[in-house]
Amino acid sequence: MIQKIVDVLVNKQSKNQVMTDEDEKIYRYGYVLLCEVFFNIIIALAIGIVFSRTKELIFFLSMYIPLRSFCGGWHANKIWKCTVISNAILLLQVYGLEKLLSHLSIGTMLLMFFLNMICIFFIAPVGTEMKRISHQEKHIYRRKIKLIFILHLIIMLILTLGSVYELIYSMMFVYIIQNIMLLLQLIKHRNGIKTLKNIEKH
Repeated sequence: MIQKIVDVLVNKQSKNQVMTDEDEKIYRYGYVLLCEVFFNIIIALAIGIVFSRTKELIFFLSMYIPLRSFCGGWHANKIWKCTVISNAILLLQVYGLEKLLSHLSIGTMLLMFFLNMICIFFIAPVGTEMKRISHQEKHIYRRKIKLIFILHLIIMLILTLGSVYELIYSMMFVYIIQNIMLLLQLIKHRNGIKTLKNIEKH
């Protein structure tokens, strides 16, 4: 369904302007992301309503999506896989709120938050095969990431002062997931280089 919508949008744009193969890949990637975000928000709202966690899931997405946009990281090669994984992450967050939150202190959550933030600071941004990042873009993205960090630190301070445990957990979860996505992409990239070297040897 998403692929059909993307095809229609790209075809319309190609009629209005001359588009190279590289341009088409970029537009297609952008439209896929927009469609994924739209459908995932709808599903997230449904999950939130079913489990009475709408506030926490909306907060998670509003913190995660901008960070993910500039940090990059692993991305599924099929749209349906991305949708399944995205919503599995939301269900995992709900599970954590229900089963793990009561066992975590604010200090533990803050420690996890800061450790993952530090890792992201040194790793991000990381490009993928679909979206390669130029040297200039890296500098721009890093500035954006720093601004997001500052905003998130302010929000985390307010949440900590207010002892809003559910949202403190959600913010911590944002950084854990983003860090995992970056590490997965780095592993995938290294494995790809090793495979390429083995092919060249033979």
